[in-house]
Amino acid sequence: MPHPTVPYVLAVPGYLTGGSDWELLTEWLLRGHGWRNVSTIDYHTFLASPDGRLHVGLDRRGAWTWHLHATGPAGRVWEATLGAHLPVEYVTALVESLLRPDNRPVTDVLGPLHAAGWTGDADAGAHTAVSPDGLVRFTQEDADSPSPYAWHAACAVDGYTWWTAAFTAHTPIGLVSALTRSLASPDPLPRMAIGTPMYRCGPYTRLSQTDFSYDDEQALLEARITQARHHRRSRPPAGAPPPPARREHRTRMP
Repeated sequence: MPHPTVPYVLAVPGYLTGGSDWELLTEWLLRGHGWRNVSTIDYHTFLASPDGRLHVGLDRRGAWTWHLHATGPAGRVWEATLGAHLPVEYVTALVESLLRPDNRPVTDVLGPLHAAGWTGDADAGAHTAVSPDGLVRFTQEDADSPSPYAWHAACAVDGYTWWTAAFTAHTPIGLVSALTRSLASPDPLPRMAIGTPMYRCGPYTRLSQTDFSYDDEQALLEARITQARHHRRSRPPAGAPPPPARREHRTRMP
């Protein structure tokens, strides 16, 4: 049965666009990356990676909160807790940083925000970056801070908190950087016109017309699932020897 035509808009900044369809992440993991649904009750969606190391959960009992957690090297457990109004594109970027980590060292988590015009807060008592509109604060705690979270962020509009994000101390730095890069991105996000902008966010949200549709969104999801399947099948099994080096045959030009 064809889906009814629903108008879409492009909205910026991304952090005010809302969570969107959470299945854009869960279907990508289940059907593309071979994750397992390990949910135990109807009001939760908990997924586990094929090796059981990584877990992504969505608490749908009212809090609507994403939970990412795993046990890292030396048995250190880490957890990230993300509000469901954080764009699903951002949550996906965090998960992708775990599935395909960038081995380049990260020296400054706040760097992408500062480069995008976010400013510091000398009165915050910690390393803090504030968005140009003043609606989002991202804080990196000092090493000796008593806070259980090494990094945390919040988006509040006229006193109403739309989402929060918090990361425990042993969270992979690449995952935290994936969020700051997403927050700093100027790229608009497609959203259904109905319900956009979110409550109280109108004065801070810029909308533009687009031909993007629900069918386009689903087509992009299917393409990402296909790409993930191809990448997964092309990887050698764990412990397999590397393929033999290929000799390069040069063709002599006349």
